[in-house]
Amino acid sequence: MISRAISNIKKLQEFALEIGLSRAILAIAAPRMMLLEDHQVEEDSAVFARSVSEVEIIDVSRDLFASGHYSLSVQEAYKAVEKYVQFKSGKENLSGSSLMSTIFSAANPVLSWTDRKTPSEQDEQKGYMYLYMGSMIGIRNPVVHEFGWVESGGQALELILFAQHLLRKAKEAKEAKL
Repeated sequence: MISRAISNIKKLQEFALEIGLSRAILAIAAPRMMLLEDHQVEEDSAVFARSVSEVEIIDVSRDLFASGHYSLSVQEAYKAVEKYVQFKSGKENLSGSSLMSTIFSAANPVLSWTDRKTPSEQDEQKGYMYLYMGSMIGIRNPVVHEFGWVESGGQALELILFAQHLLRKAKEAKEAKL
């Protein structure tokens, strides 16, 4: 009964945020007795604490993840990646896959990791461009537009760790040489 009530409160909070009635979500921690019934929640939170180390992602996702708002924790992680790429590239007027295809373009990138002289260097640039674009289309967009798209802590962890990888890779990128 308590579990269902907390789940309903979380759904109501997410709905209020989505339609603009709220600017934030109150992180409702699960009662201690609920955590004892579901050891996976404790394990997932411990893995999050050990694995997620990028401050930009921790700041926006940790509390949401810990309180079971898995979709929102993933959403915020990918928004953090997007915001970082916008800031680093100076292209704050672009977003989503168009931002990523412009910034990490295989032919004329704004940011790159190498000089793109060898086939492997060119493949890395093109491959990561597609990974960034795909993360915006296939992960960020569904969690923004669908309620409860990510239902489990394990799935949320996988997606957050991928966002962390993309963020770290963006931090390594340098202004591309023409």
